[in-house]
Amino acid sequence: MSLRGLGRRVGRRGAALLFFAVLDIIYSFSLFVPTPSAVASPALRFVASIAPLWVWAGLWGAVGLLCLAGAFRHEDSVAWTAAMAIKVLWGSTFLLGWLLVHLERGYVSATIWLCTAALVALLASWPEPGGKDALWSRRPR
Repeated sequence: MSLRGLGRRVGRRGAALLFFAVLDIIYSFSLFVPTPSAVASPALRFVASIAPLWVWAGLWGAVGLLCLAGAFRHEDSVAWTAAMAIKVLWGSTFLLGWLLVHLERGYVSATIWLCTAALVALLASWPEPGGKDALWSRRPR
């Protein structure tokens, strides 16, 4: 199947979910096997004080797999909700770290992940365009 054929199969919403699947799975991998310098960073030490990195990695990986599965389903709301929720959780963790324990530059990660969550919410609200660009309308609106 070509990329164009895949695009027709999943539509634009599915393509966005595939993007988030790759992002979340790669982020999960980075937490499962962090480099020594990453483990020594204040940011990862902070999140590891809340839950072990393997727990965080499992959450990110599970969301990535949900996004992957959701990309090929008509009913994709669970995938969109999970994609948004993990980013809100991660961003809020850094925001609270910055506000409560003065996590250095926590506001940067908080801003990036909370803005990404807002983008996920925006994309999730868009209907799949009909017509010849998609084999099916993913969700009637």
